[in-house]
Amino acid sequence: MVAATGLGSGIDIEGLVRGLVNAERAPAEQRLLQRESKVTTLLSAFGTAKGALSDLKSSLASLTDLATYSKISATSSASSKVAVSATAAAQASSYQVGVTTLAESQSFASTAYASTDTFGTGTLTLTFGTPTYNGTTPDTYDTFIADATKTAVNIDITTSNNTLEGLRDAINDADAGVSASLLKDGENFRLLITTDDTGESNSLQITTSAIAADIGGADIADLSSFDFDTDTTIADGLQQTRAAADAVFSINGLEGLTSASNTITDAIDGVTLTLKDTTDTDAAISIAPNRGAITSAIDKFVEGYNSYIDLFNQLTDYNQTANTRGALQGDFSARSITSNVRNAVANTVPGLTGAYRSLVDIGITTDAEGKLSVDSTTLNAALDADPSAVTGLFAETTYNGTEVTGVAARLDSLLDNYLDSDGILSARTDSLNDRLSRINDDREVLVRRFELLETRYRAQFNAMDSLLASISSTGDFLAQQLENLPGSSNGSRK
Repeated sequence: MVAATGLGSGIDIEGLVRGLVNAERAPAEQRLLQRESKVTTLLSAFGTAKGALSDLKSSLASLTDLATYSKISATSSASSKVAVSATAAAQASSYQVGVTTLAESQSFASTAYASTDTFGTGTLTLTFGTPTYNGTTPDTYDTFIADATKTAVNIDITTSNNTLEGLRDAINDADAGVSASLLKDGENFRLLITTDDTGESNSLQITTSAIAADIGGADIADLSSFDFDTDTTIADGLQQTRAAADAVFSINGLEGLTSASNTITDAIDGVTLTLKDTTDTDAAISIAPNRGAITSAIDKFVEGYNSYIDLFNQLTDYNQTANTRGALQGDFSARSITSNVRNAVANTVPGLTGAYRSLVDIGITTDAEGKLSVDSTTLNAALDADPSAVTGLFAETTYNGTEVTGVAARLDSLLDNYLDSDGILSARTDSLNDRLSRINDDREVLVRRFELLETRYRAQFNAMDSLLASISSTGDFLAQQLENLPGSSNGSRK
């Protein structure tokens, strides 16, 4: 039950208590809010700073990677006929490549059969190797030399799979480097067999070992209908519809070069040629250092650095036009970071000699705001004159026998220190969070303090109210007694 107050005096004690408490609470709470606002502003600012430094570090990734400086550009004047790619092992050069024939896989076709026809049972043996042919037309084998590095594959044909569909599925399921399919020929079907790999040395010999030539007289033929070996003639067995063949090509006028594959990786060190079509005119192949990879990496770094400068300028500068100060203006940590980053970019690289020892030497300069810009003419001249020095200017590498740590590498290491969980930014953030926690503790103390103050004020005013009520009651009693005294003008004596 809430006690009624002010009954004795008529004073609004509750309003008076709230007014007095609020008058004392307001400045204390305002001080806490100001402290809290300052800390949260600093927390937000350091979060922005950390994000800016993290983005700057990301912009260094390509420049610190030595693979960027060893990348090779490979181009073809006729990429639809001869495509080219290269690794870092390739040497800068140019070539003329002509294609006489493309490498081909081998294909066979069976006689046309009805889909319901069945065949004798037994074993199909698939062997890869190199053949010679009878006559000038490559229709049947004269000799066949098996490839000793490849194991022959045996495929069992039983009464469960001695149909065209069964043969097709059995060959495909064997995963022997051969693909089989059915081709509809009028009302009948032919079994097509194609080798997966191209090249004459990947030719296929198919031999059969029949268990039963005719099961109950229902079979059309035994498995010899699917032979293709040195005993096969044009009149029986499979028909070769396309012979396996090597690619024939030329490089810089050297004719008669061959490859079992249309993808040639061993003709030129570090270079892969992909033959796509025959050529009437040789394709011009150019192998050169990929300057674009380097300049692109530099441009990305410059863009990242300038974004970092913009953000840190906002955080640490005074804006005269808006009359506002950056949240980190005058902050020691921010000043230290700015100074160290600037020095890491501006200083020369120890260990480099000659004309290219700092970024300004290759055309990367700083303007009045601290932002970087690139003179592409100067940069390209440096890449032409001493590409190793350009690498040393950015990455961690060896230059003329000396270990050097370039601008990007040392800046990357510096940023790691700032961004680490135990770095300066994390330390400042942890400290600010501790301050916020203490402010919250102070706010709880403040709440308890004013709860006690309110209780004390209410007790005091209620005591005063009771006293006033008592005084008033006593006064009323005395007045009544005085009125009853003899001789009182208000008395009723006669």
